[in-house]
Amino acid sequence: MLFNSFVFLFVFLPLVVVAYFAAPAHRLRLGLIVVASYVFYAYAKWWFALLMAASTLVGFVGGQLIEQTSTRRRRKLVLGLTVALLLALLGAFKYAAFVGGNLTSFVGVITAHGFPGLHAFLNGIVLPIGISFYTFEGISYAADVFRGKLPAERSLLRYAFFISFFPHLIAGPIVRYGILQPQLLRKHRFDVDRVRAGLLLFALGLAKKTLVADGLATWVNRYLDDPASLHAFEAWTAIVGFGFQIYFDFSAYSDMALGLARIFGIELPWNFNRPYRATSPIEFWRRWHVTLSTWLRDYLYIPLGGNRKGDRRRDANLLATMGLGGLWHGASLNFVVWGLYQGVLLLATHRLRTLALRIPPAVAVGMTFVVVMFGWVFFRLHSAAAIGQATRALAFARGLGQFPGHLALLVVAACAYTAVVPEEWTWDVKSFGLVRVATIGAVLAVAVASIYTSHPFIYFRF
Repeated sequence: MLFNSFVFLFVFLPLVVVAYFAAPAHRLRLGLIVVASYVFYAYAKWWFALLMAASTLVGFVGGQLIEQTSTRRRRKLVLGLTVALLLALLGAFKYAAFVGGNLTSFVGVITAHGFPGLHAFLNGIVLPIGISFYTFEGISYAADVFRGKLPAERSLLRYAFFISFFPHLIAGPIVRYGILQPQLLRKHRFDVDRVRAGLLLFALGLAKKTLVADGLATWVNRYLDDPASLHAFEAWTAIVGFGFQIYFDFSAYSDMALGLARIFGIELPWNFNRPYRATSPIEFWRRWHVTLSTWLRDYLYIPLGGNRKGDRRRDANLLATMGLGGLWHGASLNFVVWGLYQGVLLLATHRLRTLALRIPPAVAVGMTFVVVMFGWVFFRLHSAAAIGQATRALAFARGLGQFPGHLALLVVAACAYTAVVPEEWTWDVKSFGLVRVATIGAVLAVAVASIYTSHPFIYFRF
């Protein structure tokens, strides 16, 4: 079920909100949300819910066993087994086709025998939406129990709420149980101001998605779907347009998730803070998909050794972390290349800082903007041929070409807006008066009318 769909807006959400606040008991409310979340998830395919239930049981039981095991060595073994089982579920559905397809192709080249039946089976595996997000949440919970940062949850109901809570189920933010668990211990009263604030933030996110991100997508796809025809002007405008498209698309989902959760009295962590204002790639990753970047830092980069073992080890850890972070986005080599590219930017920033260069902030923002935008080529285009064609165009190898006026206007408007206006989740919507609320209502009406032509959220693929 999509946030930007009529069945969600006019059937599912109203029924769930009314049932939640009508329920007299706190545990009943939690149970209603869990059931509603499973219905929300099973709306696409019924067996998606079974897979999430399996992941939930693995994480819940794993946490219990980790806490109950006496020696650190055995606890580490239980943690490893729990993480392995969670990753096995993810790997079977997300990476089986990628790994199996490449292996069978390699074997086919050596043996001169094809495996058409196996290729068809692997390519027929359906990726359950949101599986990457709730898998990482389960891993962070098990790791935090192992580290003693939080006690193992005794209530399966509360843990199931944590994994399945529908606002952040499909595309995050990636929530840690230490943030959510204290909020599940008390009954949240109906608060008009809080509900109003949540609805306004949701409305702003829906408008960003349907009016801005989808508006950019129409023009961006027109150019990037045929990279062989691109020249410098079209290539740069299209790739910068995609950079803003994916930002508005994903930040819109995050705003909608935060707004929906707020209606139920739950505060989720924010995920974006105008990343294209960053003065370095390091700062960019402190502003972009923050719950993923901090997850990678705390559960991958630091356990690998972080920066504690010298510059060379730090650089290797950065490359490994960002390469795996790229692979998390999708089972394709282009995502690995994108992740490694981001890793190179990070280690280059660390190296340049040792030179103590004084770069004016405006210049630093511009340089960061260019190198980050160039990296979206590897994210958006999946084949080496397409990436090569687009890269040649970006390098002015095909001449300047025609200036794409319509897309350029959208890009300039998006750039100006994000440069001046703070992130929507920071707005004090509780203090909005009648005029502002009416304006958001009018924008929401246009956004709802645009649902007919809306595109799926980009991060639903991951």
